[in-house]
Parts: sequence; C-alpha cells; structure tokens
Amino acid sequence: MSAIGNIYLIIFLPLFSSLLCQIFSKKSLPFSIALSSLILVFFLILKVLPDVLIYEKISKDFELAPLSIALEFKLDVLGIIFLLLVTFLKIVILFYYRFDIESFLDQRGRKIFYSVYLLHLFALVGIFTSNNLLNLFFFFEIYAFGFFAISSISKNLKISKLSFRYFCLNSASSLIILFCFLAIYLTFGEINFNYINEIFALNANSNSWFSAIICLLLLLAFVVKFFPFWLYFENLKSINLITNFIAVDSLFIKTNVGIFIVLKFLYFFFGSHLIFDQFDLAPFLIFISLLIIFYSAIKLHGQKHLKTIAAYLCLNNLGFILACLALQSFESLQALFFYLLNFSLVNLLIFIFATFLKRNFKTSSINKIWLVKQNSYLLALPIKLLIVFIAAFPLSILFFANWYLAYASFSLDFSAFLLVGLVVSNFVHISLANKIIVAFSKNDAKSDWQKTKLSAKQYGFYLASFWFLITTIYFLSLTSGLANSLSLRLASFLLSNSI
Repeated sequence: MSAIGNIYLIIFLPLFSSLLCQIFSKKSLPFSIALSSLILVFFLILKVLPDVLIYEKISKDFELAPLSIALEFKLDVLGIIFLLLVTFLKIVILFYYRFDIESFLDQRGRKIFYSVYLLHLFALVGIFTSNNLLNLFFFFEIYAFGFFAISSISKNLKISKLSFRYFCLNSASSLIILFCFLAIYLTFGEINFNYINEIFALNANSNSWFSAIICLLLLLAFVVKFFPFWLYFENLKSINLITNFIAVDSLFIKTNVGIFIVLKFLYFFFGSHLIFDQFDLAPFLIFISLLIIFYSAIKLHGQKHLKTIAAYLCLNNLGFILACLALQSFESLQALFFYLLNFSLVNLLIFIFATFLKRNFKTSSINKIWLVKQNSYLLALPIKLLIVFIAAFPLSILFFANWYLAYASFSLDFSAFLLVGLVVSNFVHISLANKIIVAFSKNDAKSDWQKTKLSAKQYGFYLASFWFLITTIYFLSLTSGLANSLSLRLASFLLSNSI
C-alpha cells in the first residue's frame, strides 16, 4: 500500500474501530478492538515515518469545500513526530487502566469508554494532519466531546461539576478560536494553511497588528483548552478511575496537543518573523519561562507526594520548552525535542507509578516506595532504573535536553539567566533522585503494613505498563543517535519552513 493509502488508514481506522466497540460489546472484545487498533495505527505511523522524513510532508488536497473533514490531509515532520508520541502514550495508558476499567465500569460503561477512547485518537490524528482551519476546529470539538462523554459515565457528582466547569471554559475558548478563524477567512479569503502562510509572508508588515491581536486571542484560547493543569491538581488525591484518567489525559495528551498547536501556528501560520523580529517577544518569553522553571523547582524541593512531583516535573519541562521556543536556534529546537520526550515518557512513568501506589497502598508519599519493593521487586525495578533519568545522568534524555539548551543559550547571549535555571533545576532533580534511592533502601519491618494482593491480571497489566515505558526510555537512550537524528530533522524542518 502507498504512503497515502496508509495515512488514510491511520486517519479512519480509529473511527471505524470506535463503531465496532459499540457493536461487539461482549466480554473483552471492546478492549481487544481498541488495543489492536492502537497497535496497528502505531505500526502504520512507523511505516510512513521514513517517507515523511525524506519528503518532509505528504499531502492530499482535492480543493473541495472548506469543510472536507479528513479527506484532505497534510502529514509533515512535525505532525508525524507528535502523532507517533501520542499514539504510544495512548497504548501505555490503555494498558495501565485495563483492569480498572473492567472492575469499575459495567458492560455498557466499558463499551462507551473504549469507543470514546478511539474517537479521541481519531480526533488527535485529525488535529495532527489537518491543513485547513475549519477542519482543525472540527477536530478540536470532537476531542472535547470525548472528555465530556467519559465524564458522563463516572456517575460521580464531583466529576460532573468539574466537567461542567471545563465545559464552560472549553466553550469560551472554542468561541474565541472560531471568531479568530472567521476573522482570518474574511480578511484573507482563505482557510488553507499553505495559502494563508503565503499571504502572511507577502504582507507580514502591513498586517502585523491584526496578526498580533489574532495571535494573542488564539494563545489565550489554546492555554485554556490544552493546558488545563487545574484539572490535574483538583484530582490529585482521588483514586477514582475516571478522575485519574482525566488527570493523565489533561497532563500528558492535552499538553502534547497544545505544544503541537503552538509550534504549528508559530512556524506555519503567523511565522517567527512576527513574534521575534517585529515585536521582539523573545526576552519576555524567556522571563516567563524562568518564572515557571524557578516556581516548579521551589515546589519540587520540599515535595513528598509522587503525584504532585509528577505535575511539577511536567511544569518544569514546559518552562524549558518555552525557553527553547524563545531562543529560536537549531540547538534550542533540538533541546525542545528531548524535553518533549522527557515530559511524555519519564514523567508519565512517575505519574502512573504514583497512582499505583495511591490505589494499592493508600498513599503516594515518596517515603513509602519501599512498600512496592516488599510486594513485588519486578514492579519496583522500573522506578529504580528511572533514577538515572530523573537525575539527568550522561546519555539520559534530560541530559541531552540540558546540553543542547546550554549550548543554545551561550550562542544567543542568554547564558547567565538560563544557566542559573538549568543549575537550579538539575540540583532539584538530583535531590529527587536521592530521595527515591533513600526511600528504596528503607526496610521498616516494624511498620504496620499488609502485603497487597494483586490478581494475576492486575499484576500483568501493571507490569506491562511499567516495563513498556522503561524499556522505551532506555531504548531511546541507548540508541541516542536515532533520537538525535529525529531532533535534527525536526529542528531543520521548523527553521526551513518558518516565514
């Protein structure tokens, strides 16, 4: 099958599989359909990846009506990297929540959950492959609908209230996005990204203030829609399946989509010329990034609960990602790629380990990690192996990210500020790694604890999730040439295609 045929399969397979989950709802069929679809999509993305890296983009444009849903697409280097990463995260999350879904939801709830989970993937693929504004808005709303559909099966008053609040904020952000897209269409007469990009390049100076206002409104809407960290913090102490799912979705999947959207609009819509040359916002963005870095580092220093630690580690990585965007150099964009990997893989493993600890031992305290070791050495070993990545040892993902960012800051005269941020952040990471080592070395025989009994199915899915993640993390570290090659392609693609 050709690359275009494979991309169409990637786009529509999750949608068809979502319908199949509603038809075949007996026993474990919905899970099997969902997992098979995710794995097939993941391998199809891997199959298409070499072609996209060679040609930089593969597109199909029939010049149809403005709203062509998914018939038209453009899959470029930026889109396929995020698509590959998010699909992998969806597989890990599905494995981890498998047993909880079976025990918490009835048959009707399970088929709804798996259908919506695949509908989420369909929306994500649409977002990463859309090449016009109306299609993008359409997939934004499908993705938001999935959040509300999952909330509806929780039968929990707190989640219903939380869902309603997010619905109000999401609706407001959607209206702002729709207003901006319509303003762009009425001004330029186009909704296709390629044509709008050309118009902006030709009229960058004459439309600068209009572009700046639209950019500011879209930024506000994207922050509300894709960076809802409050959803995570409000569900911090919960052991409920749906609240934990909402937390992991808001912290990892939504944030990755948000980073992708920011990169797409910055480089292929407004252009870095407007943001960094005409309005010279780089110093302001560096200042904001340093505030985020220092705030998260201060919060991390005295923190003992792993769920909160995971949140502030993510916030710390986001601060550095913002700094990478502000620097606008080849090395800084390579650093952005590695911070993105660390954000998505290392922090996710810490998060799901924290939820496992909370669910089975009624605590997420870092001082109680030794309880997992007492119950199962194989479940505790992935976190032990993760210590070198938390501490940013040489050849770890975070080490490469810090290395490239330090080099970029030296090259562009921001060394004094960002190097202080790097030193403070690394100190906190090493301190956190040391706490985990101390916690694992503890063996309190006098403590009042009971060995947690896990069924074979529970144990298997938890084990698969932990080891799937840690194996991937070590694979990327040991084959650092592959990760470096991808970071080079991403950086060169972004810089060569910017206005």
